[in-house]
Amino acid sequence: MKMLPFVALVVVVGTLAGCQGSAVYYHRDPARQIVVLDEREISIIPLGQDKWEAFGGTQGGLFGTDYDKQKARQIEAIEKVTGCRVVSTEFPEKNNDNKRLIHATVDCTKQPGR
Repeated sequence: MKMLPFVALVVVVGTLAGCQGSAVYYHRDPARQIVVLDEREISIIPLGQDKWEAFGGTQGGLFGTDYDKQKARQIEAIEKVTGCRVVSTEFPEKNNDNKRLIHATVDCTKQPGR
């Protein structure tokens, strides 16, 4: 019977660790900022050391998404929140299929759009 609380703790921690990749994570993160571009909501979250994450901004649901427009929207949203220029982006491996999530590095010595 003493093993039951430990097992329950492992299950809870495992579940919470998986939440970062879910939409619930983006709606509950206290550092999250929302930018709406082209009537699309994009969540922006700081990752530290000039790195930011953008989630959302899809167009046309999961099918028919124009990834170039979506990525441009996400970059613009990060630049609006940070006031800095995005100098590099990547799609994290775990989210490679739908590309709703990007990681970006910003350079605050450069202004957005230059």
